[in-house]
Amino acid sequence: MKHMKTNILLALLLAAQVGFANVVTGVAAIPENYYSSVDGKKNADNILNTLCSIIDDHTVIAYAGLEPYYEQTDFYADSLWDMYSTCHFTMDHANIAQKAVCDGWNKEHLVCQSWLGSGPMVSDLYNVYPTDARINNLRSNYPYGVVSSFSGFSKDPDHHGLGKLGSSTTSGVGTVYEPDDQYKGDFARSFFYMVARYRNNSLNAGNGSKMFTSSPTNLTSYSLSFLLDWHRQDPVSQKEIDRNQAVYGIQHNRNPFIDYPELVEYIWGNRVGQTVNLSTMTPTCEGGGYNPGEVTKYSVTWSVNGTAAAVDSVVANRGITALPPTPESCSEESNTFVGWTTAAIAGQTDTKPEVLYTKATDIPAVTADMTLYAVFAHAEQGAAVEPATYTYDDNHQTGWTNTASNSGDYWLLDKGKTLVSPDVELAGLASIEVNMRTYGGTQYCNLDVRAGETVIATIVATNGKTLTDYTWTNEQQLTGTSALTFSTNYNTGQGIGFTRVTINATGVGTLYSAYMTNCGTTNIEQQEVAAPARKVIRNGQILILRGEKIYTLQGQEWR
Repeated sequence: MKHMKTNILLALLLAAQVGFANVVTGVAAIPENYYSSVDGKKNADNILNTLCSIIDDHTVIAYAGLEPYYEQTDFYADSLWDMYSTCHFTMDHANIAQKAVCDGWNKEHLVCQSWLGSGPMVSDLYNVYPTDARINNLRSNYPYGVVSSFSGFSKDPDHHGLGKLGSSTTSGVGTVYEPDDQYKGDFARSFFYMVARYRNNSLNAGNGSKMFTSSPTNLTSYSLSFLLDWHRQDPVSQKEIDRNQAVYGIQHNRNPFIDYPELVEYIWGNRVGQTVNLSTMTPTCEGGGYNPGEVTKYSVTWSVNGTAAAVDSVVANRGITALPPTPESCSEESNTFVGWTTAAIAGQTDTKPEVLYTKATDIPAVTADMTLYAVFAHAEQGAAVEPATYTYDDNHQTGWTNTASNSGDYWLLDKGKTLVSPDVELAGLASIEVNMRTYGGTQYCNLDVRAGETVIATIVATNGKTLTDYTWTNEQQLTGTSALTFSTNYNTGQGIGFTRVTINATGVGTLYSAYMTNCGTTNIEQQEVAAPARKVIRNGQILILRGEKIYTLQGQEWR
């Protein structure tokens, strides 16, 4: 169960301070008509934009001056409330050396500072919390997620640290931080707030690109896959209600997803497209509960060569978080897999499918049972092109743009500086090799590689003075032509020094003469295995139970 601590004296003082007469459960009520402009809205973007207009004009506190305010927002029973540890801190334990867990506390950005631009987001109390300094340091700026392989916090032998640090359950994401169960909802609602408040800002630098989209800011299908679960499984607590009111007394804006948690469903969840009716909701500070409604799930069938290769269950209105492994060629001929489409191609065609998905983020939210078909193509005779490389070093700089600082034997790439390649045919991109090292004593640096606005690669350099070769191998299905931009979020003196960058490509890509989604033979029966069904295991084999019959993943009845 989540903690239910209250601070009635604090609430009464704040109520007097901001002029409220109504105090419910020790907490002043929401100002009259505060959310009235969101009533009647139904489009998710309209709701977010309206919430942004309600909460965006807040009093900005300087980042360096935040500490004293935590005595109002996070101080309970003579101790700061820390969501990263079980340690007990007083106010005078601030900014002590980070040698061990429980030595001291400092300020933590839940949406990491390295993901943010400049402005009020850097010191927003709804995002900056007091936390154990050592855990804060170890958590670094990894994205959030669900941990599969738990490495924990190795510097915490007494197990005071909360949460997990380890490998993500989602392929390709890498190391993630998973909060303790009792605070997952707190974290989720902080993220929802940041999307609404900073709708017109960028939150997706570095690892933030795994959590946030840009233009306008929203949540990625990856982050929504667990943030909605965390929000539903860990409802608003009295601690959050108290803190929301305390921050309102300081910043003069509120977190709407603490006041009305059901608003989340109208933007990202089960009520997308429905009209907001505040009269049907009771604010949490007045004792209101939260019913997310029925969680509708749809099945997604991945059809390869006309055979159902896998059946996934996806929550309604969510995107697919990961694509299955690249299918093998559809025949013994030299046919190449090029992506997924929503409609099967009968026979062969010279026209590329109108809808062709090459990465999970391309696929729209799932609103019904659907089948995605693997698309294969015949390469044109004689279309092969000699491999191409694009190298930046002292001898090869044609077509490149570099704004990094030249330091003799290397270039220092820091925040705001970029290295831009000539145009590269993305379909032919094989790998990127970088000879680099980290400067400034930071734990590590991310080198982000963008094609346009999309981060296609993140190369991580560990701290050290020795120049080291790092190689990123492309496992994505990319199309189009784009210059690649290399950048980092570390400031001057704390960037990445590099002597060479090599982009390995296969030339101008491959030309195709025909596309098809079913070019092999299949014995699949006409049963609709894409309908919601349960997976069962019989004799060590994964099977699908539909009604009273059992089928293989290929759609054949199992006997």
